[in-house]
Amino acid sequence: QKDNRIETFYDWDIKNQTYAGKTWREQVNEIIQQLPENVYISFDIDGLNPSLCPNTGTPVAGGFNLQEISYLFAQVVASGKKIIGFDLNEVAPGKEGDWDANVGARALWELVCITEKSRRSH
Repeated sequence: QKDNRIETFYDWDIKNQTYAGKTWREQVNEIIQQLPENVYISFDIDGLNPSLCPNTGTPVAGGFNLQEISYLFAQVVASGKKIIGFDLNEVAPGKEGDWDANVGARALWELVCITEKSRRSH
């Protein structure tokens, strides 16, 4: 059963729109139009390109780069929406170093900063 309070945006759908000629900016604007005034972000890090987080639970070919996601978050705030909270999930450490942890920390930092910017603008 679909929870009408939750909107999910899938990489496959977004990439197909890109291949059809739609810009990231146009897609971001369409995403924002579907959001309520108060937005909770649940960010699954395995939505990023797997080169950025190869040790996540379910790395999937394709994915976004962190700059694309940062742009999306910034535009959510610029639109006047209020970010009321967030979670970051699927961050997993690797055996060969702290690469995944570093990417996870950067994503977390982005979420904290954009949430604070949203809070200050309301």
